[in-house]
Amino acid sequence: MRMPLFFAVLPLIVCGAFAQTAWYQRISLHGYTQLRYEQVHSLDAPSEWKSNGFSIRRGRLTLSGFITENVFMYIQPDFAASSGSTLNVLQLRDAYFDVFLDSIHTYRLRVGLSKVPFSYESMQSSSLRPPMERAEVVDAASLPGQRDLGIFAMWAPPDARAIYAKLTRNGYKGSGDYGCLSIGVYNGQGLNRPKINHTPYWSARATYPIELGEMVIEPAIQAFTGLFTPQTSSTVQAESTALRDERFALTLAISPAPIGVLAEYVWGTAPRYVPPWNGGGGYVRSGRIEGGYVMLYALTSVSGYRVIPFARWQTFHGGIKSLTDAPMTDLGQWEAGAEWYVSSALKLTGEYMHISRHTLLASGIQEHRSESIWLQLQVNY
Repeated sequence: MRMPLFFAVLPLIVCGAFAQTAWYQRISLHGYTQLRYEQVHSLDAPSEWKSNGFSIRRGRLTLSGFITENVFMYIQPDFAASSGSTLNVLQLRDAYFDVFLDSIHTYRLRVGLSKVPFSYESMQSSSLRPPMERAEVVDAASLPGQRDLGIFAMWAPPDARAIYAKLTRNGYKGSGDYGCLSIGVYNGQGLNRPKINHTPYWSARATYPIELGEMVIEPAIQAFTGLFTPQTSSTVQAESTALRDERFALTLAISPAPIGVLAEYVWGTAPRYVPPWNGGGGYVRSGRIEGGYVMLYALTSVSGYRVIPFARWQTFHGGIKSLTDAPMTDLGQWEAGAEWYVSSALKLTGEYMHISRHTLLASGIQEHRSESIWLQLQVNY
């Protein structure tokens, strides 16, 4: 009887607390900045390690909080976006409102610019992810920028929402709370890009976190479908201004206790470059896409500091729709590194990557093999 009684009085407690504070007193300001240094070594020809210098990879500042008991606001710009060759451009990343439809926040509508509920790694904040960048099959090839403008209906019971909050609070690399069930409609052209064709995208996701002692196991299945208008160069012709673009994905996330596992497999149909058969620069048409990754990581302590070593292997075959002419790509990559939590405000990450990439473009075939070392300092505030 204790839990039903708790949920019965919870709305009264919340309403009383909200009545005593103005809405602007419930808004928090927080964020993080990532400063990165890169060294690259080509494996295609004898060469020395070369420096790509220092950069600000991300600079986020977030305003968030409950405006009323049932309306949550989240606005996040990025001060380190890029536009062409110009760096550190201000860009809007999130601007959404969660409208809860019941007093215990089980049902909600998310309206605005938000991450699309697809792929654990896409939903996970870059401030939490051990590898510095997302796997290619769930990032540029599927959801460039991870976000889009739309409306999403979400359902998550209180016990599941409590588990999601616990994962984040305990540093277990959670993906955030995007509901156990979600369905949405959105533009589909990518972050901060206008809708070009007249067909919306649809997405759906189903998951549930299972708590086994200190371990949380979360399987998921998700999909999206729509029509994408690719960007093409002057010599390449798109087969249509609205190419079929759909993905299906399976996810298995096991929180570290102390070893964690995150694995995702993605397949479907996407725009991709096809070479010409009768002259010309080639075509962009829909074709098969597939790929996935497996990551292992562990929670350890070294001299009282939290240290998280990790290793990830990824593979990808298909077109990268967010790039001009949707270049056909075959990628094999593995990486390893570690996060060192110096304090609650500072995290230092070191990562080694080995990349083998085969790309088919209008200009021909490009083979690229390289290794890189990245160092990154993250400041939380």
